[in-house]
Amino acid sequence: MNGTKTGRFAMNGIATIILAIGLTACEVTPVTPETPSAAADRQVDQAEALSGKGDYKGAARAYEALAAQSPGDLRDRFLLRAAREYVRGDDTAQATALLNQVSASLPRADFGLRSLVTAELALRGGRGDKALAELDRIPQPVPSELSSDVLELRARSLFALSRPAAAVSAALERERSLTSKEDIRANQRMIWQGLQKSAAGNADFTPPAGASSTLAGWLDLGRAALVTARNPFSANEDIAQWRNRYPTHPANSLISEDVLPQLSVGLDYPTQIALILPLSGRQQAAGMAVRDGFLAALLQQEASRRPMLNVYDSAEMGATTAYRKAVADGAQFVVGPLTKEEVTAIATSGEVSVLTLTLNQTADNVSSPPLLFQYSLDPEEEARQVAQRVTADGRMRGLVLLPNNEWGQRVFRAFDTELKTLGGQIAGMTFYDASARDFSQPITDLLLIDESRARANSLFTALGMRMEFEPRRRGDAQFIFVGAQPVQGRSIRPGLKFHLAGDLPVYATSDIFEPDTQANNDLEGVIFPDMPWVISPDAASTQLRSALTRHWPVRARGRGRLYAFGFDACRIVPLLKAGQTGSAHAIPGMTGLLSVDEKGHVKRELDWAKVSGGRALPLGTAATASAQ
Repeated sequence: MNGTKTGRFAMNGIATIILAIGLTACEVTPVTPETPSAAADRQVDQAEALSGKGDYKGAARAYEALAAQSPGDLRDRFLLRAAREYVRGDDTAQATALLNQVSASLPRADFGLRSLVTAELALRGGRGDKALAELDRIPQPVPSELSSDVLELRARSLFALSRPAAAVSAALERERSLTSKEDIRANQRMIWQGLQKSAAGNADFTPPAGASSTLAGWLDLGRAALVTARNPFSANEDIAQWRNRYPTHPANSLISEDVLPQLSVGLDYPTQIALILPLSGRQQAAGMAVRDGFLAALLQQEASRRPMLNVYDSAEMGATTAYRKAVADGAQFVVGPLTKEEVTAIATSGEVSVLTLTLNQTADNVSSPPLLFQYSLDPEEEARQVAQRVTADGRMRGLVLLPNNEWGQRVFRAFDTELKTLGGQIAGMTFYDASARDFSQPITDLLLIDESRARANSLFTALGMRMEFEPRRRGDAQFIFVGAQPVQGRSIRPGLKFHLAGDLPVYATSDIFEPDTQANNDLEGVIFPDMPWVISPDAASTQLRSALTRHWPVRARGRGRLYAFGFDACRIVPLLKAGQTGSAHAIPGMTGLLSVDEKGHVKRELDWAKVSGGRALPLGTAATASAQ
């Protein structure tokens, strides 16, 4: 749905329907400067023009307005078009809300668009398998106005499922129907990005028997695509080797005109950077892990292109003083500080005078200066992605178990808001004492086990006799969302099983999983989002993890995510220097798919995993889809 724009759907009958409404509403229709049919056509033209200019949310609102004044099937058709535009505008919550308003009984002509929007939402929720199943529901032959979008979405879903050969084949089939150079280049760009995604899932890039040289060449490009995504500092050699093997391949023009220029932008740093972190005091360990990750990225630059880096200890100097000194020392770009209090102090100081990437968020209701951007490992954003995942999995009603502290309250508000927006509902929730060792009481409260016992006792009293009894948990939930640190999580998960909730899918934020520990066996079956650094098996991530363990074995334990955080912070610097914001300029980092939104926040789209045998098994592949 991000490729070639589809043509106008069959809109015959708009004039007849709307005019009929006008004639039956009253006996005398007043003369107006514009007929209803002309007004409707004009609004459709405006919506299509907005979409063509890239104002997808504006187009969506225009279609919503048309839906509000249209009856029956026509209303549904406009709602579907509005939902499609919201998806294109990356507002999946609003798209889902509109999709839920569409009637279950649609004319056959609208089946395709509904399946297309539903499939796109499933894919964005991490369910490539569901996306493919939805596309397969479209009646054959696929309407010509939808065929390009269907093939594009099929290819992207197959890439997400680590099936690159089938994905490239679908994309090449799509390319044969494209006529403009811009559309063909966009299709090639989609293949390149898909190769990166499949490579991150450790996909098999072996060409199938009888593969064309074009297909084989694309598949052989997978390794270079991955390195360019994860660690662009060492990508040039892999690309050069591929080009020697395939000098006439059509991807060469993409590499020359898109990949290499973008790679150059990604390596274009300011000449002097300041890094402000707490390198002493209470946050010293966290600050040092971030610093090490930042340095690891910077040191992979060629020495001749490497910027000067000055590091300042915010714990010793104070964040505002450190910032002021960094600018006075000639910094053209500042990265840091790390804590929320320090970031808020910088944002409200009036001192921000150069591009600045903070490593946390400001306090609520504090606005950011124009040159300040915020990047954080935000549990609230993870909670929103969990809500998107459970609804994509078809689970709309669930239970919530969170710690009774400020972190738990923040996570609850984010999850609750997103779930409700997507049409879901919290059936019950309980806050627990994070300092406790036994979580039986909050678990039984959540599952209404005590109510089951009370009902049984009332029955025994009425009958005047005791009978064999096994308490039952509540039966109105389809999932449980748990917020917990690793220690609490390893007690809560077995507790849920003990109290008869072992069959309910358990979702969590990444905080529950601690890499490289045998104790994760107690988290068996937990589904959670996390950064590629933790759950991706790809070679580039593994290489950097090994380097961390080899050079700083003590810091590697428990601090890996912060190391990856520092690595990606370094990668974001050229992006902001070049002014490249929005999802079109997303970079596949160690901490997720990274892009800068219109508010100056770095958004992270995470990977998904399920704990199996103590390990984080990546989800979204064909092998794991059926296990969910």
